[in-house]
Amino acid sequence: QWTEAEKELFAKWIAQGAPIKPHWSFIAPTGTAAPTVKNQAWVRNPIDSFIQARLESEGVRHSPEAERSTLLRRLSLDLTGLPPTPAEMDAFVRDERPNAYELQVDRLLESPHYGERWGRHWLDVARYADSDGFESDADRPHAHQYRDFVIRALNDDLPFDTFVRWQLAGDEIDPDNPQALAATGFLTGAPSQFLEDKFLEEGRFRNRYNELDDILSTAGTSLLGLTLGCARCHDHKYDAISAREYYRLLSAFHSGDRKV
Repeated sequence: QWTEAEKELFAKWIAQGAPIKPHWSFIAPTGTAAPTVKNQAWVRNPIDSFIQARLESEGVRHSPEAERSTLLRRLSLDLTGLPPTPAEMDAFVRDERPNAYELQVDRLLESPHYGERWGRHWLDVARYADSDGFESDADRPHAHQYRDFVIRALNDDLPFDTFVRWQLAGDEIDPDNPQALAATGFLTGAPSQFLEDKFLEEGRFRNRYNELDDILSTAGTSLLGLTLGCARCHDHKYDAISAREYYRLLSAFHSGDRKV
């Protein structure tokens, strides 16, 4: 049972055109000014200001600065997933240059292990696997081509718009570029199963559209910040994508075949 105040509020919303709050993933990020803190001596960059402001608001003191050996170990594990070698550790501890730490950051970012360490996060989002899954779980002998593309993209600092476009349509955008072709492995990362000739056409049809749904769902969650699964069957009044739009998007991938 609605109260009179709730009814009036709802009627006012309808009279305004029933505006809906924009989906969070479609709102452009805006800058935030760094807060003013008491302990300015601890602040070396704008990020430190936010950390120090929260510590001061909670009445908490920050930990003492880490030793150089600890600092390099953390940095190396974070950027490459590997600990520093004894020689690298010794060189950094002895390095008295004021920009010694920054030089270590540059060195580790230039390491091929950087792409291996951070590429795995995108590979998780793209549901990468070396085998098909399901009951047969057959090996994918060429799956590593996509994995290597992701690693190389990070190490080569590939522009993000190119990174995205190649994964969605690299074979159309740059068909003579092996890296663009390898990038389309994004579309075939889902679990799949090869249906033999004995399977009925209805089973093949269902399997095909399950594959296409996976492509669309993964593109939505990874690139748009949207879940698209519900739109396969029906509209949700407040969803950003309707069922009609879902199938218009699906048609863009319909001509592709993962077995080619």
